[in-house]
Amino acid sequence: MEKPIYLDNNTITRPSDALISELLPFYKRHWKCVATPYHFGKEPLLSVNSSFEAIRKGAHAHDKDRFIFTSCGAEAISQVFHGVYLDHIASTGKNHLLTTCVEEAPILMSMKRLEKVGCHGKMLPVNEKGQCVKAALEEAINPRVSLLSMSWASGLTGVIHPIQDLAEYCKEKEIMMHLDISDVLGKLYFRIQDLPVDFITFDGDRLHAPRGAGGLFIRNGTELGPLIADGTQQEGERGGSLNLPALFSLKTAFQQLEEHADFMAIEIARLRGKFENSISHQIPEAKILYKKAQRLPNTSAIAFPGVCAEALALVLAQQGVIGTFGGGRMQKLEHLLIASGIEPLLAKGAMSFALSRETTEEEIDRAVGIIVDSVKSLQACSKELI
Repeated sequence: MEKPIYLDNNTITRPSDALISELLPFYKRHWKCVATPYHFGKEPLLSVNSSFEAIRKGAHAHDKDRFIFTSCGAEAISQVFHGVYLDHIASTGKNHLLTTCVEEAPILMSMKRLEKVGCHGKMLPVNEKGQCVKAALEEAINPRVSLLSMSWASGLTGVIHPIQDLAEYCKEKEIMMHLDISDVLGKLYFRIQDLPVDFITFDGDRLHAPRGAGGLFIRNGTELGPLIADGTQQEGERGGSLNLPALFSLKTAFQQLEEHADFMAIEIARLRGKFENSISHQIPEAKILYKKAQRLPNTSAIAFPGVCAEALALVLAQQGVIGTFGGGRMQKLEHLLIASGIEPLLAKGAMSFALSRETTEEEIDRAVGIIVDSVKSLQACSKELI
């Protein structure tokens, strides 16, 4: 049986082989707690410091910005909401929170939790390109808004939001902004130090690091207390013993992002283009979504008329092609499409495919053949039922 073709890389990525081989010594040798007073507990300390520095360098963060290593992106996002409530909302009374209607679960659920303690959440609409634009933010602003929290891009549609415009407007109105960059890391070139936002989070398992790694950057001068407090780790920013293997793997993942940045932007974008063109040629009625919007170079959302996305995903998985229609951490792709004005029946047949730096041209060719055959087979079944 041929190796499965994995095209769901915005949900989770496979840890690289080089990264896994680097982890083994830290399970066998560097298992001690770096906060302990005895000498052999200090052995991995240099590696810890160098890892933090490498992550900061790989993200092009400012030297004075605080970096907190977390267990995942969801924890980092929870710390933003928890800290904003305790350090800002409780004292100012500015208890209105904003996000987008296409946001992922960690932000939506964090906002929902604060609604239980008197906060008010509001979701901003997106335009026909799937983007949240400045006009939508302007309409939602009022004197009691304290935070805009959102992802830079959608992992399902690939659509990139105009963050610079939104961030500058938030700064003008003295509103804090949180940005999750999990889906753009390694796919767009940017420097964290140039982003005019207060909090930046990311999930390591979408960067070819293993599960158990994430991070939070806090802009210099911005107050934000810990989510897990005990005062002994990361200069009091986060309690609990450092997960050394996960930290070192995140360092390696950031270094590899730098090495593969041009490859993702050029070669993977070419393969995505070939994938979409081949699908369009063989299934003329298929609709490549958001082609006129600024998109991630690895992501393609395609709607197949006359097909149910759940059925198509199941048939494809049985033949070794893995895509997604959302769910879990993400909203359903169908809901995101309807939010930007796409006809509900067409949205019901949409799937998302996300390539990685490991995706090959041979895999794309095989995937196209399997997808075309599967779609045509399901369309034929639908016609028979009618």
